[in-house]
Amino acid sequence: MSNVVPFPHRPTPTGAGGIPTTGTRAPVVSAVYTVAETAEILRLSLGSTYALVRTGEIPAIKLGGRWAIPKRRLHQWIDGLPIASVEDVEKELAAIERREQRQRRTETGSAG
Repeated sequence: MSNVVPFPHRPTPTGAGGIPTTGTRAPVVSAVYTVAETAEILRLSLGSTYALVRTGEIPAIKLGGRWAIPKRRLHQWIDGLPIASVEDVEKELAAIERREQRQRRTETGSAG
């Protein structure tokens, strides 16, 4: 005769879609962005984003030697940016056209 008493079967915890979970904690939702995440959101280079953070143009705080960009403040800053005027768009399109013309002249000159 055995003194071992079997434990009753416990159901496996399931997550979304009935997939068994591993018992790990739910991911923490951060209240801040990293500089790299901010660069991606703004479609800027990492260097340009660091420059804007250092000058204070992008709202940020330094925590333990790293920059943290509060999500709410960043989105407020973005919402407060001026909207491009028709003149701004026309100037940018003209600049693009001038660059393309220079590039075509360079390519044509080097090919001949």
